[in-house]
Amino acid sequence: MRNLPIGPLDAGQRLDKYLLRYFKEADKGFLYRMLRKKNITLNGKKAAGGEKLAEGDVVNVFFSEETFAKMQGAEPLAAGSSGERKEALPAGRLPAQTAPPRALDPSAVVFENGHILIVSKPAGLLTQKAAAGDDSLTDRIAAYVKAQAGPASSGFTAAAANRLDRNTSGLVLAGKTLPGQQLLSFLLRSRLTEKYYVCLAKGRTEQAFTSTLYWRKEEEENRALISERPEEGARPIILRAEPLAHLREGTDLLRVQLISGRSHQIRAQLAYLGHPILGDGKYGDAAFTRAVSQRTGLDLRLQLLHSREVVFPPYAPEESLSETARALWRDLAGRSFTAPLPAYFRRILEALGGRYGE
Repeated sequence: MRNLPIGPLDAGQRLDKYLLRYFKEADKGFLYRMLRKKNITLNGKKAAGGEKLAEGDVVNVFFSEETFAKMQGAEPLAAGSSGERKEALPAGRLPAQTAPPRALDPSAVVFENGHILIVSKPAGLLTQKAAAGDDSLTDRIAAYVKAQAGPASSGFTAAAANRLDRNTSGLVLAGKTLPGQQLLSFLLRSRLTEKYYVCLAKGRTEQAFTSTLYWRKEEEENRALISERPEEGARPIILRAEPLAHLREGTDLLRVQLISGRSHQIRAQLAYLGHPILGDGKYGDAAFTRAVSQRTGLDLRLQLLHSREVVFPPYAPEESLSETARALWRDLAGRSFTAPLPAYFRRILEALGGRYGE
């Protein structure tokens, strides 16, 4: 038997959610069966799984050491092993044998406190893995946080709260603890944070504008489809853009505020408006990119889109958040964080006659 004390970083979540985070190799059916049979109890009493955990609670787990290790993904069980109360384990997958994630570059850390981490993702790196063997920023973040003095949150794995496309660089927010992830998820879901991007785009934009269009996803091609009128399954999308500089070769440096947040939105929406992003292989103007590359000698294999700045909103009471998450919001309210332009972006910007805040 093991007792798992609930500290302030694990409080406020449902018992079943906590168990699924703690026992990464266990499925819901197995854990609910353990609860029904009282192989897992809460404060010494039978629990259903929907109870909300509070600081000072104790989760009691009646597993053998072998079962405990297997359900955490530490090592496979020997054939025929079972829990201390003789509950046979269901057939299940063994932990995937993958290479450890590459280390997070410390220079990529823009801001860090005890609950959240803000990093600048390089272009070419997935935010979240698409296949088992992929390298991803989320895995690097999880390993980075785990390597710190880490038993503060026993059942939580650090993860990115927002995504950027593989070839988009810039700011990614991550929760190091459950309160941190709760706050970031709430603010991003509610569209309360202000997110600003910079990009190099085709054409001349003489003044700032706001664009409202409609978006739907073509899943098979992994492509965003944009229209001026609502269609079945389409959702409204909004962005604001302003020109920062007119550059050589018929390009502009644009600052874009993302009001909504759909997959590939900035790339697809700007392309629809006649301002495709330089270097974008999916939505861009291939002939224009190729001509600029040939005339300047620039290597334009990556889209020139960078998540530049995030601004946290003023604090507002929100009862759905834990006390710790609300205190974190009060500390972050009104603060802004900026990711420097990556070297390849600066090099191309300067080759086109521009310079931006560096």
